[in-house]
Amino acid sequence: MSGSLLDLAPVHWPAFMQARGGQAFHGRSAARWVFQSRAESWQDMTDLPLELRRKLQAEGALFSSEVVGVARANDQASKLLLALEDGARVESVSMPGTAGRTVCLSTQVGCPVRCPFCASGLEGLERNLRAGEILEQALRLRLLFGDFQRLVVMGMGDAGFNLEATLEALETLLDPAGMRFSARRVTLSTVGPKGALPRLAEWGRPISLALSVHAAEDELRRQLIPGVRKRTLAETLAEADEVFAATKREYTVEYVLLAGVNDHPDQARALAKALIGRRCHVNLIPYNSVPGLPFRRPDLGAQEKFAAILQTHNLAVTLRRSLGGEVDAACGQLRRRLSQPH
Repeated sequence: MSGSLLDLAPVHWPAFMQARGGQAFHGRSAARWVFQSRAESWQDMTDLPLELRRKLQAEGALFSSEVVGVARANDQASKLLLALEDGARVESVSMPGTAGRTVCLSTQVGCPVRCPFCASGLEGLERNLRAGEILEQALRLRLLFGDFQRLVVMGMGDAGFNLEATLEALETLLDPAGMRFSARRVTLSTVGPKGALPRLAEWGRPISLALSVHAAEDELRRQLIPGVRKRTLAETLAEADEVFAATKREYTVEYVLLAGVNDHPDQARALAKALIGRRCHVNLIPYNSVPGLPFRRPDLGAQEKFAAILQTHNLAVTLRRSLGGEVDAACGQLRRRLSQPH
């Protein structure tokens, strides 16, 4: 649908309905149907006039995507593959946790960062997602897997390269007229391209930032994160500090552990040196192998040694347990597998 309702903030839904012959209160009613009553179609909105529902349906379905794949793991992690109107495909994930269910949303089809260890960026960027396409993932995940308590924007793509659409989607999720979700339960992940972190600080909502680092040495970091070749880790961390100053929320440093690449004890010490004194938490992520790529996960001993070195420098560290390995949990794997000829 051109001018999809989900692309708009709820404050604009009354005008959307008026432009189609309805009343302003029909827009407010539609928001309650979508965000509180979990409507999946215009026809679900039974208090809207039948003629208005027919007109809306003639323009296009409420949801512009189609579910083309669902994969579930024994640990209750589930991955959803959506086909968009133009045939592009994106993934989103629902994961269990001690604090409730977490959903993970994508912001792009493919990825411009092209990290050599990541399935999402193997074919580069196809296109950015619209705000409504980002929002729709959360709505579909809730319909399929139930309520979620946390939301992370760290699926396919990098939110920093599609930040305005991402923030528009998050505004609707946080809006009292939208999903009424708490900003403090949202985490946005990015490699920190130029302008992204200052814009996030300007936005000022108290969400959590997860900054993808993956190496303390700039030369290695540029190899692992080609999308930020022109930026140093020092300037990126300085901008992350400004996000903390604006939101009062400590940020997370994301570090994917790659055997023989960035998991040496000296590299742990270099990372500690870069982070000492900053209001951050380190999240160590043992690599999820991708078929056809040469990278592998370090053994548990190497993982724990890397974490211990950071802890001796008084850094808060989490060594993450991976969920959903049976369902191609690494970003882009399900999309890649189902798009390959059989």
